[in-house]
Amino acid sequence: MRRDEPGLVVLPARLAGVEGVRVTGDTRLWSGVSTRYGVTVVYAGAFDFWYRGRAWTQAQGVLKLKEPGEVHRDLRVHAPVTAQSMTLETPVVEEAARELGLRAPPRLPALFGGSGRAEALALHAALREPGSDALALQCLLSGMLAALLGANSSASAEAVPRARRAALRARDLLHASVVEGVSLEALAVASGLGRFHLLRTFRQELGLTPHAFLTHLRVARARELLARGVPAARAALEVGLYDQSQLHRHFVRIVGTSPGAYARAVRGTSTSPKKGAKRAPHPRR
Repeated sequence: MRRDEPGLVVLPARLAGVEGVRVTGDTRLWSGVSTRYGVTVVYAGAFDFWYRGRAWTQAQGVLKLKEPGEVHRDLRVHAPVTAQSMTLETPVVEEAARELGLRAPPRLPALFGGSGRAEALALHAALREPGSDALALQCLLSGMLAALLGANSSASAEAVPRARRAALRARDLLHASVVEGVSLEALAVASGLGRFHLLRTFRQELGLTPHAFLTHLRVARARELLARGVPAARAALEVGLYDQSQLHRHFVRIVGTSPGAYARAVRGTSTSPKKGAKRAPHPRR
């Protein structure tokens, strides 16, 4: 993260057309004209602001949305604000709207607490995480935009066989891209679907998002490496993860134990285990 001034941090650019800024304990009054779409979440504090001809109050947990060309002006800070904002270039949102079958992006409300909030919070968190890979960020961004723009997630019965085939094509590409990773755009091309349709279809057919599916594949491959005696730090890099701590976090969540404990258990197990030998834990399916 780049610190430009006390209390303000500019987040590293990890998504094309998306920028992020975080403020901590901020009491300044901000004003300006939006040149991009904006999605802000407040983690602590509250403030009043003027937008679209009236005053609003943003408090903890509620999304604040902005559209290009709109004027925003802070009026009063009730308590020091810790918040994070992301701005999206107009083409990013317009392209998403087209893929979702909309002529243009609908008008967004000033404050928002419905569908899309969870996706926005997850994307905000991932933008701060150094280990977040491109596919994870792309999936979170697409999920947030689909929710905020009011995507229709229903699928006709006639589309199910085609949807299944499309999801399996994307799955095969994920299997082939465990180490180097793959972009959401590449998965969409392989599946023959648009990005948003692919995200819905993949989850409906396989039960996970593409990024979650890839993470499971990486952990499965890490288990094989650990069983062969490869150190956890090296195994993390060889399966395409950021570092050992990221492997540890995913491993505990998916397998139920740490990589070190798993490796020790596996090394104490043979094809015909002796009485009293430890067995490797099995992930819950």
